[in-house]
Amino acid sequence: MAQSGRLEDASAVLGQSHCPQCGDLFSDPRVLPCLHTLCMRCLQDLEPFSAQERGQSALCPVCDSEVSLPLGGVTDLLPDLLAQNQVLLERLRCGGGHVPCDLCGDGKGEWRCLDCKVTVCEFCCQAHRRQKRTAEHSLLPIQDLPPGSSLSPLPVCSLHALEELRLFCESCSLPSCRDCALVKHLGHEIRPVPEVAGRHRAELQGALAKSEPQLEVLEAALHRVQEAEDDLTRSAEVLRQDVEAFTEGYMRAVQKHRLRLLQDIEEEVLRKDQALTLQRARLRQHLTDLRTSTTFTRGLLERGPDLQIVQAKTLVVSRLKELKQGDYIQQVQTEGIVFNPKEEAGLCQGYQVYGAVQRGCADPERCQVRGQGLQSVYQGRLCSFTLSCSTKSGERLEKMGATPKITILQKESGRSLQASIQDKEDGTYQISYTPVEAGHLSISVCIRGRHIRGSPFSVAVRGTWRQHRGIYHCCTFCSSGGQKDARCGCGGRMPGGFQGCGHGHKGHPGQSHWSCCGSTAETSECSGVKDSAPRHLLRTVAL
Repeated sequence: MAQSGRLEDASAVLGQSHCPQCGDLFSDPRVLPCLHTLCMRCLQDLEPFSAQERGQSALCPVCDSEVSLPLGGVTDLLPDLLAQNQVLLERLRCGGGHVPCDLCGDGKGEWRCLDCKVTVCEFCCQAHRRQKRTAEHSLLPIQDLPPGSSLSPLPVCSLHALEELRLFCESCSLPSCRDCALVKHLGHEIRPVPEVAGRHRAELQGALAKSEPQLEVLEAALHRVQEAEDDLTRSAEVLRQDVEAFTEGYMRAVQKHRLRLLQDIEEEVLRKDQALTLQRARLRQHLTDLRTSTTFTRGLLERGPDLQIVQAKTLVVSRLKELKQGDYIQQVQTEGIVFNPKEEAGLCQGYQVYGAVQRGCADPERCQVRGQGLQSVYQGRLCSFTLSCSTKSGERLEKMGATPKITILQKESGRSLQASIQDKEDGTYQISYTPVEAGHLSISVCIRGRHIRGSPFSVAVRGTWRQHRGIYHCCTFCSSGGQKDARCGCGGRMPGGFQGCGHGHKGHPGQSHWSCCGSTAETSECSGVKDSAPRHLLRTVAL
């Protein structure tokens, strides 16, 4: 991994004209499926990684990715025309090479016509300026061409040396000359290269637009990892100072206990730091791969010839999709380390010592929930339940650190409900919410990204809570002041012509109850009137 990082840095420094493996100017550069470019000499030195049904694979020395090689080996890899052109430009600027004149073929190309896209010698340059049709064209010395300028002529057919590859066979996905289109690709769907390149360019731009936002996401995630590591370092330092201050009042036993506490902290810091280091390495590698791919694609779109775009489109889109589908965003570990100075730590050399580093964390399998809020609830009525957090050994946590994640969804409409979480500072949390419609809820309780046992929970939501219309009384006789025509929902009767209930008489439930329905529970839903008494008599009781 360290070697791949150094090669990636070397590639960024050398630009597009030098091989990131050997550091020399590209010689016959080819593009690997991971979109890294190496010279042919370095590619031939790669050792096969594994054998596959459709050929061999090798490890890219830049990103350490396993890439599949064509059946014909590295010689069948896609040539990098952009790199070839960059090498040619650099050699011309350094005076180490020359290109022939595109018009006469004999002279040394020293000028480039930006309108005709041809390289001409000094003699043809003068003729170019004298001709009326080309007198106004822009001619620049090759050494003064802007970066990204192309000097490569249009490739010719390997079978017909005088025919340029101006066509593209959609059926075979191969470039073709005019003669091959009439013979080798007869009956196939043939299109001009510029037309196909325009369509492929649009597809590549769409793939690039979808991949570029991942750069910001990866960079932000990498920044959060760095912040978490800094917080961990600061937290460890603070804990070391607390431990030092706590152990100042003790003698040899306390000093021994101090060393034990510091060892616990270092072990926990080491464990967390290793996890953060691994995550940072993975994110950095994915960020590097994606940045390389997007840079290659952007350069292909901005400066690549049509043929290069046609040939590289499938490879580029495949690589961008591969990087997009990767599960690269993981939750950054932000849990701190808790030191409890008041906790009994047992005897040390015969002395009772205090203070312990809490190394355990809440185990989702050991956490439990209880309460009416996970049973039958009512629309529009506040309900709640309690979450108790324990470690893997079953011990209750006094301080969990990370707040649990509660997700409440209405199954019928998919609507999300807001939950209120209150930390009781004793290893328990009270979760409250208010259902807004009848039906069924799905309540998920997650700790450190994992569901607790039984989650998600299914909770039925009943209609609006029915309030009691009467009063909670001991009997009708007492609450109505002795009125004979006052009745009660319990159905009790007193002798002597009384229509309501009385203590110790027939029908009385034997305890206080609601006059509207007879329910004995003071905190309950009204179940409705049980008898056929006129409503004004029940209202008399209420009054």
